[in-house]
Amino acid sequence: TPAYRLGGLVLVLAALTWALMSVLVKRVPEGYSQWLVTTVAIFVAAVILTPIAVQQWPEVQFAQLARPEIWGGILYVGVISTAGAFYFWNEGLRRVPAGLAGVYFFLQPIVGTFLGWLVLGEQVGWNFWAGGLLVICGVALVLRET
Repeated sequence: TPAYRLGGLVLVLAALTWALMSVLVKRVPEGYSQWLVTTVAIFVAAVILTPIAVQQWPEVQFAQLARPEIWGGILYVGVISTAGAFYFWNEGLRRVPAGLAGVYFFLQPIVGTFLGWLVLGEQVGWNFWAGGLLVICGVALVLRET
């Protein structure tokens, strides 16, 4: 369906922009703070995504914004999940080669799903555990060879 194709295209664009950002972060001169780099990256993303978000405004239920848990979720996603993750990724890229750092990227869905299972009680099947084990073994093999 068109929605699936659009979703696939968005995922491909996300992967490409993440790779581009990772390459560009390696080129940032040593004297710049990773907080500054993270702030600039988030600002650029906000500028690019704002026109898309504005199109969604008719669907937003603004009355929901009065609820504190909504703001808690927004702050968590904005500060912890986005700014914190970008900062630590950028700092890691500064310290190790991009190829080595990229290996750890494969652990992201495993950690996210595991935390969902552990903290939120989400159900995961045997295929998660088997696939997760294969990914962890693959990462370990790559790290062992470096």
